[in-house]
Amino acid sequence: MVRINILNQLYNEVQSQIDVSNEPQKLLAQHITCETDPNCWWETPLDQLNPRELYERYSHFSELLNLFHISRSKKIATASSMLAPTGLAEDVSTNFPPS
Repeated sequence: MVRINILNQLYNEVQSQIDVSNEPQKLLAQHITCETDPNCWWETPLDQLNPRELYERYSHFSELLNLFHISRSKKIATASSMLAPTGLAEDVSTNFPPS
């Protein structure tokens, strides 16, 4: 029962970290919706943009890539910080190799 409570607590902590990591994605989605701007920044072909608009497009993509990188890094850190139960490691070391 204690182990179930510990696993439940770990699950809740990881879930809250995932929720926090999704907030920048939600903000970006709200920022670049087609509802507020009928000409979304990704719809115009590149050859029809002037230098300023090209720079803005580059900035938008850079911000998007940065948010992807941050989100991915947080998920990797969360997954790698999860610990295996120590009881299992002790059982393996005493019973391995099998006789």
